[in-house]
Amino acid sequence: MQIQNIVALCALIWWQVEACTTDEDCSLNGICTPHRGNGSKSPSCRRTCVCDPGWFGEDCGRLDLSPAKRDGGYNYTDATSPSYYGAYGNSSWGGQIVQDLKDSTLFHLIVDQFAHGCGLTGWRPHSTIIRAESRTGPQGPFHYAETIAGTFRHNAYVFFSPWDRKYLLYSIGANYTEQGKCQSFSYKQWPNNISVSSADDIRGPWSPFKLILSSTPPLNPHSTNPAPWPLWSKEDPNSKIVLGVEDNAIFMGDTWDGNYTLVKVQDWNITEYSPTWTEDTFLWRDKRGNWHALDHWLIDLVEHPGQQWPRVGAHIFARNLTGPWHFPLHEAYNSSVTFTDGSLQVFKRRERPKLYFSDDGELTPLYLTTGVQAMNQTGPSHTLIQPIGTKWKAYEAQFPIPAASLPQR
Repeated sequence: MQIQNIVALCALIWWQVEACTTDEDCSLNGICTPHRGNGSKSPSCRRTCVCDPGWFGEDCGRLDLSPAKRDGGYNYTDATSPSYYGAYGNSSWGGQIVQDLKDSTLFHLIVDQFAHGCGLTGWRPHSTIIRAESRTGPQGPFHYAETIAGTFRHNAYVFFSPWDRKYLLYSIGANYTEQGKCQSFSYKQWPNNISVSSADDIRGPWSPFKLILSSTPPLNPHSTNPAPWPLWSKEDPNSKIVLGVEDNAIFMGDTWDGNYTLVKVQDWNITEYSPTWTEDTFLWRDKRGNWHALDHWLIDLVEHPGQQWPRVGAHIFARNLTGPWHFPLHEAYNSSVTFTDGSLQVFKRRERPKLYFSDDGELTPLYLTTGVQAMNQTGPSHTLIQPIGTKWKAYEAQFPIPAASLPQR
């Protein structure tokens, strides 16, 4: 009878408090664990989520963002040149941090940058892919090093393939000759084909882009926003590439430059102006083998026409690529950014999320990179880097900043 009473009491408590029953209730970013309260060594009836570093919230579904550096990231909207026919400098729209394989103190940022001062309003067809460098750690500031691909290339995503022993660069676009003026084309005028290039070194030379997914039916509208992730692991070395794309559809390729097969289309409503309208996916597999995606979520544009802030980030997850996938309808991050100088800025747009992970096997998210645009702006934009949680501090301590790079008094 006593055991029955305890079971009944636990059932009552479970219904009265916020609790988890499976790790899915923790967004697969933590473990559903029996709660030990008030210093007790014995587990109670209640189970709660113990979040992995970098995540917080009752369901571990929110990024634990730390203050960003005002002078970090990549921001050259004030750049000028006699050859520019636009007024928005070297505006950019998100980037990806890559640590140099030969020099651990050197960090690269692969960035979408808009040519000739045309800015975000002219992203298609003026987007290029450039490489920037930082000797002051992964937060930057990063400085232009070289142009990897000219107009029109966008949605850059690069990673080092352990199987192929080379860098793979995915993007959308096609060759375009500048016409001497800033223009803007819609996707109906210009398709978002996905292509891939390779290089033995992050500095190139890069191979010609090879088309792997076309925007023509039946793949349209999936063939944009490429988010590749290699299936290679030490336990199972292989050449397969998983490719997330628009609307969180998922393709699989046996090799990086071969055919890609559609393996998953999400079950929820993927049409524009639905509560589950997303783009700019970033796909990864965690240390437990679960799958996640971080997306630009357009919920405020749905609920408040013309407004694209502050709820801008969504996190979705699944144990298997083919699902079931889960989409909690709350923000994973927003467009409000706290800076190390104590200031707070709410950006009008914050999109193209990418994570940089620890290299210790834990895949702890250390930095979030996004493209941002200030209120009351349409053309200028830049790339923001924001640290996550606290693990980034120990990570950066490994890379002393050269004296020549420190601010001079």
